[in-house]
Amino acid sequence: MNKTSNRKRHILQLGIWVLFFTVKIESKCTKGCDLALASYYVAQGSNLTYISKIFSQSIPEILRYNPQIWGGDGIETEARINVPISCLCLNSDFLGHPIKYQTQVGDTYGKIAQEVFANLTDEYWIQRVNWFEADQIPDFVDINVTVNCTCGNRQVSKNYGLFATYPLRPEEDLQSISIESSVPTMLLERFNPKSDFSAGLGLVFVPAKG
Repeated sequence: MNKTSNRKRHILQLGIWVLFFTVKIESKCTKGCDLALASYYVAQGSNLTYISKIFSQSIPEILRYNPQIWGGDGIETEARINVPISCLCLNSDFLGHPIKYQTQVGDTYGKIAQEVFANLTDEYWIQRVNWFEADQIPDFVDINVTVNCTCGNRQVSKNYGLFATYPLRPEEDLQSISIESSVPTMLLERFNPKSDFSAGLGLVFVPAKG
């Protein structure tokens, strides 16, 4: 490794330590929760075996939260399934679920976020927790993927203790999600005060049935 690469790595390490100590002083979360859900949008070619593999979650455990799936490995394309995940307070900075993913030929952070994990995270969050620069991602190495999650806000309502990370689709809005989830629009807005449901993109957090 040349001197320039060493210098870049030392600068990156210093930046991470600065971030670490800054976050420790200004904590944004104190604890997580054992259970949250990831609302996974099923693309063409996906099946339960694939989803089980990328989330490191057993198929029987996934099926517990998806009574609409009667059996077999196939899943209807463009459907959503709930994948159970833990929701941890990572470095006192944010709530997330860390996943180890092995890169494939041609992967980019954006492709991994959009195609593999169905927009449950984004390019920024993946790059934030990995060493590799965006244009220098090796093939067949383990990287970290962090899915954002929430444990809810008891100040909004104490009636909901389980939440799904829900990537919005272009055709979805506040009203359609309210109908699908049977959660009043007012509560959805209060649980997501910074979200623009009309934009048809980004993440929202939806109270879910256990």
